[in-house]
Amino acid sequence: MGNTIINRKSRIKLALIGATFALAITGCSSSPIAAPTPYKSASSKAAYGYSSEKLSENAIRVLFKATDKTPADLVQQYALYRAAEIAKSQGFSHLAIVKTSVDKKPVMAREVMANNEQPVAFQTDKQCTMSGCDEVAQPMAVPSANDVVKTQINDIYFTIDVKMSSDTTTLGKNAFTVNEILSEPLEPQKQN
Repeated sequence: MGNTIINRKSRIKLALIGATFALAITGCSSSPIAAPTPYKSASSKAAYGYSSEKLSENAIRVLFKATDKTPADLVQQYALYRAAEIAKSQGFSHLAIVKTSVDKKPVMAREVMANNEQPVAFQTDKQCTMSGCDEVAQPMAVPSANDVVKTQINDIYFTIDVKMSSDTTTLGKNAFTVNEILSEPLEPQKQN
């Protein structure tokens, strides 16, 4: 009977430790990572990636939320690419950007700082007692190979309003061909 009570208490303690650890991990992962945002769907309102809203039968608004570590031309390319995907899925062959807007909001994020330096050696001191002297390592903080630090970044909200059509006459001379946009790879454009 006594062992049953001890085992139950041990399981409760382990469960509490596990729950505490899970909460600590969740708390750390809720802050964004200071890294470029890939092309992906935003899984929630607070997540990074694309989202869209239908404005009318032939108009949509596409939002791409990214960190400021993502190149600006790539954020614009992602938003236009998503608009072309939507236009194609709705049977349109052309689109034109009617309006764009950019908003920046500061946020604290995690950033992994790579440390390529050799680890710092422990300092040694002599510690003497009545039986003789020995070298003793002194405890001190040694940086790890990768430290995670908090840093301030900006969340970038790039929005485009797009009109879609099956011909260029209703869109004007600034119309894009949907197939042309979708044939371009999603990469940063190299500057020469």
